[in-house]
Amino acid sequence: MPAMSSMRPLTWQLVLGGDPAVMRESEVFIKTRLGRDEARASDASIPRRLRTLLALVDGRRSVGELRAALHSYRSLDDSLDMLRKMGFIEPLPQRWD
Repeated sequence: MPAMSSMRPLTWQLVLGGDPAVMRESEVFIKTRLGRDEARASDASIPRRLRTLLALVDGRRSVGELRAALHSYRSLDDSLDMLRKMGFIEPLPQRWD
């Protein structure tokens, strides 16, 4: 069994690496508690580009609406996937009624 110190890079590779998820146009994201804290923080721990996108995630706009509003934002799916993998956003739970 590998030592714990050698597992850490593998864990980060699995969490942040790999192919990004395909974003459905109708999917809506909300900020997690960690995401809300990051959005309020005065010292940025993430790049400005991701921070701007995080600010636009409001639980109302779908991926398609974000794509239309940010038509010049390259790699929107990758950026949303990165914010999701970092724990800053999550999909809005589906209603069952």
